[in-house]
Amino acid sequence: MIRPRSREAGPMAWPRWRAERALPWLWAAAVFLLVVLPVAGLVWRSLRVPGRAGLGLGNYAAALVEDGVALAAWHSLVIGLGSTAGALLLAVPFALLVSRTDLPGREFFRSVAVLTFAAPSFIAALGWILLLGPRGGLLNEYLLGPLGLPRLNIYGPGGIVLVLVLFLYPLIFLPVSDALDNMDARLEEAAASLGASRRRVLRSVTLPLITPTVLAGAMLVFISAFAIFGPIALLGGPVGYETIPSALLRMMAFPPRIELAAVLGLPVIVLLGAILAAQHRVLGRRRFVTGAGKPLRPRRWRLGVWRWPAFLFGAAVMLLSVVLPFGVLLLTSFRRAVGLPLRPENLVLLDNYRLLLAEPGVLISFWNSLWISALGALLAVALALVAGWLAARGSIRWLRRVIAPAMLAPLAFPGAVLGIAAIIAYSGSPLWMGGTLGIILVAFVIRVLPQSYSYLAAGFEQLNREHEEAARSLGAGWVGTARRVLVPLLRGPLLSVGVLNFVLLFRELDISVFLYTGANPVAPVLLYQLAIESRFQLVGALSVVILAINLTVVWLARLALRTP
Repeated sequence: MIRPRSREAGPMAWPRWRAERALPWLWAAAVFLLVVLPVAGLVWRSLRVPGRAGLGLGNYAAALVEDGVALAAWHSLVIGLGSTAGALLLAVPFALLVSRTDLPGREFFRSVAVLTFAAPSFIAALGWILLLGPRGGLLNEYLLGPLGLPRLNIYGPGGIVLVLVLFLYPLIFLPVSDALDNMDARLEEAAASLGASRRRVLRSVTLPLITPTVLAGAMLVFISAFAIFGPIALLGGPVGYETIPSALLRMMAFPPRIELAAVLGLPVIVLLGAILAAQHRVLGRRRFVTGAGKPLRPRRWRLGVWRWPAFLFGAAVMLLSVVLPFGVLLLTSFRRAVGLPLRPENLVLLDNYRLLLAEPGVLISFWNSLWISALGALLAVALALVAGWLAARGSIRWLRRVIAPAMLAPLAFPGAVLGIAAIIAYSGSPLWMGGTLGIILVAFVIRVLPQSYSYLAAGFEQLNREHEEAARSLGAGWVGTARRVLVPLLRGPLLSVGVLNFVLLFRELDISVFLYTGANPVAPVLLYQLAIESRFQLVGALSVVILAINLTVVWLARLALRTP
């Protein structure tokens, strides 16, 4: 209970005033450390030519003639555009089926799409290697071969795009299906009453109304696919297919050429930042209003004879995106040897899990991943809570205008580029964090700042000021008001984004593989190393453990959210 206390003189008045007045300075210091310093370090290092005094553009000239850089940039563009096109072709029709038709199992298919976020994309790539690898892939050995069909090879750009489409399509599917569910159907009903066919209503009314959501999802897919590392390394590495992240990792191999890596990373930040800014400007100028007052729920279209073929389409998406890639990893964790035929005598129960526990560094890697993921999620949420309060309640107008751009700026940092920037900014003087878990922790906080702020800023918009004003009128300072009023009222967004942060960080490979030195092992890097060594039984066992931990955390969070 908050007890009344005078705002006049008193021993606690100045400390409360000081705490609130210090918030903008604390936020500014955190943003300088987490956003400004990495970008400035990247720019400075790109201009510093080894062996020469001063700064210059020599590194940029060297990068232009560096073998494989131009081809890697082209490959990134091809993968980004191909994955975006494939995700659009899959997600938009699927969202229409789930949201607007009498498709059987609609909510089940929606839930399955959410499950893809419980696993990192490189785990899905590992599953497809075990399914369509040229040697020993289960689908090649036990389905395509016996049927006399040509064997498929998952390695190369085609396999990369396939895996990324199946992994990233929920970035479009989930928001589009939500937009269709919440759309006011009055315009559709009006068009239909004027004689428009269902196809014309869909083309002229429904699709234009969901355009901003489709574009936003497509941008997220492109950004993710353009700069992703794990699937590219696993599916492109064996055939020499490089994109920008894999070229960056090659540059960081001994002897590291960090100046060239900085040169290659800066255009990526500029490109992705320009895409995000253009998206915000274009969508911000247009208005997509569907009506006023209480919305009219859309009618579900009857599929008739197409009902069960549509169900088979949904089942195929579920099979390809979840069941097959993750199921084969579970099966592989019980196999004695991947090279032996799939027979009962080649199956074991817990042997691979015991071997995994006996592997050097496994337990410490898991412990490191657990605590830095939890702490990174907590620190990002705490900073986002302060930023959300300053943006919604702060009295400094100019600061309120810069908070959102500063908090959302890391969206333009791909994992590989963020890893390079963290090495430059935090490895040397005065922080000396290189090779420690601290540098991974800081990079993790940067990674999840944008989503943390987005969740909590939306929560503040729905929060009534009266509760905070009542607490302040009773003498509570900012810390007391936050602890007793803001945190309980924002419990749902805080818990949701905290869990999402943990799940994303616990599986994070793109950052960790650049910051790993052997002295700071984490579980995703260990999994990546096992895959490179083709120790697929241990890969399957470790993948199952990572998935189980993430699913358990999500399940516990859902239970907590249901608790009154």
